[in-house]
Amino acid sequence: MKLKIQFKKELGKPTILRCIREDGSETFTKLYPNQEIHDIAHYAVEQQLGYQHAFYGLLARGFDIADFDLPRDQRPESLLPKNLVPQALITEHLVNLLQIWYAQPHGNLNIEKNLHLILKEKDLIYPNSLTTERILGIKQELLGYMKQWEQLPNKQTMELVFDGGI
Repeated sequence: MKLKIQFKKELGKPTILRCIREDGSETFTKLYPNQEIHDIAHYAVEQQLGYQHAFYGLLARGFDIADFDLPRDQRPESLLPKNLVPQALITEHLVNLLQIWYAQPHGNLNIEKNLHLILKEKDLIYPNSLTTERILGIKQELLGYMKQWEQLPNKQTMELVFDGGI
């Protein structure tokens, strides 16, 4: 289950996020300014942890990006938080922490400690696979992708391939 993920940069206009499934069908959206970090962080987390049932895995299975933007009462039943598998919920919390960390890289945000607290509060189990070393690897991968994005020339596309990682 592979998914081509494309971020098209066009200065002065919203970035276009396009995801192309193996069967050729696709879903796309215009991103709010600086939202690339969120979707690129999803990629880094899901690939590094081998998560197949979080955002990109769900898109690869046929959901549309627009489904996630709907008010909760209008979303497909399987995308309601109560019906998502823990890895999808854990991913979202981790991605949000990575966004905060990226916005203030010289800060003292302890992602591992904060994620433990958030997951405990949400009655979710902290994944054994999410070690300090793995978080460091995710951060480094994210920094590499963001550097690639920042250096991408105008009107060009950055492409990533989601395959569920490890």
